[in-house]
Amino acid sequence: MPVWLQDEMRALAAIEPELLPPGSGIERYAFYSVPMDTRQGAVYATLSDAIGEATYTHILLVPWLKPGGADRGILYHASAIAESDPAARILVLTTEPASSPWASRLPTQAHLVDFGNTAASLDFNQQVNVMVRVLLQLRAPTIHLVNSRVGWDAILRHGLALTQHSRLFASLFCDDYDQQMNPVGYARDYLRSCYPHLSTIISDNSRYPRIWSRELGVPHASFTFIPFPYDGRVTEGAGRAISTQGARRVLWAGRLDRQKRPDILALIAAQMPDVHFDVYGAQVMSGAAVQDLSGLRSLTNVTLHGEFQRLEEVATPEHFAYLHTTAWEGTPTILFDVAAAKLPICAPQVGGIVDFLAEQDMVERHDDVAAFVSQLKLLQSSAQLRDERVQRQLASLRQNRRWEDFTASLECLEGYLPVHSRTPASRTGAVLAAAGSEDGALRRARQG
Repeated sequence: MPVWLQDEMRALAAIEPELLPPGSGIERYAFYSVPMDTRQGAVYATLSDAIGEATYTHILLVPWLKPGGADRGILYHASAIAESDPAARILVLTTEPASSPWASRLPTQAHLVDFGNTAASLDFNQQVNVMVRVLLQLRAPTIHLVNSRVGWDAILRHGLALTQHSRLFASLFCDDYDQQMNPVGYARDYLRSCYPHLSTIISDNSRYPRIWSRELGVPHASFTFIPFPYDGRVTEGAGRAISTQGARRVLWAGRLDRQKRPDILALIAAQMPDVHFDVYGAQVMSGAAVQDLSGLRSLTNVTLHGEFQRLEEVATPEHFAYLHTTAWEGTPTILFDVAAAKLPICAPQVGGIVDFLAEQDMVERHDDVAAFVSQLKLLQSSAQLRDERVQRQLASLRQNRRWEDFTASLECLEGYLPVHSRTPASRTGAVLAAAGSEDGALRRARQG
């Protein structure tokens, strides 16, 4: 402390004795340096360099781009934006510190920036601060949030500021559930507080918006049901199941996690010892949940094949059915691939499955093992039943999962896509042209 300041302190102590209480001296005061944390600024600068000087029309906030139904939906939205407006520029911000192997499937008008890994040195609140600053500075007309917790928190804290220059959209698919089967997830954590800032909440199924409206008090008008499309080719005319006469195998494909109920799969397989179950998918279970897989491994009529890349590569004429076990769902887009492969589906009345399959083709309860076994046995014994079910599945693909219907629904969302004056025929022609090109954005979106 400078001498002059020591002298002033002693003089002031005569007026305010607490400055220098009895028994203390000037040494009780230490130099104080104002703390400065410049990490948020450094991260913002790095992100600014990565984002560049382009003017973006759309920003997609996503956790990552990996194989999965929600990620497939993200690619659909990006492709629809790119197709609707050649001048559109899409910024995709991945907010989790993970890789994005599906980034190469984005259309050429999209630019991906790895926010999650760039900001990994910051705590969650600091990441939200940086994200809000990025969004406010960019002022993109349209911001679409899909499964990003950083994005949800940004809207929760600064939704009013963000809506001054941007329309905010969010996609929600379903609840998750904890070990006690209590609903958890983004809808439960954020929806009640955030929905006033959102232009609409897009859902790929009709069931969960009703649940959230009833249980959370969010107006049903806040939701827009837009079914995911199927962007592959569907065989024209009456379809026949690919199964050969006397087929004795069942196909199961997906993530081996608690949601997909591998324990139910094991119980079904145990009751059908004369049928072989080909199980494809990565194991993502840990802790006590691994016990659910031990039941599968103990069965001689079950083969765990590991991960797969394309459904078409694992569905064979030796399979008489595709079995889908799950406790909760949005819309499992893998069912579209199964239907196009002409394999009859056996699935429960869960989530968006009810929007795709006929009621007569579903099991009422997801844990009704006896009903699953009964349906599978009927499908195994009757080629006619297999053909009829496949025909209903193909009809659903053709009628309810058309790409042009998906883009038309997005055009109805104010501010999401420009509304064109193209006729339905010309729009269909554009879609087929894109789908037929190996370099087209739609083809890249489908390759997973």
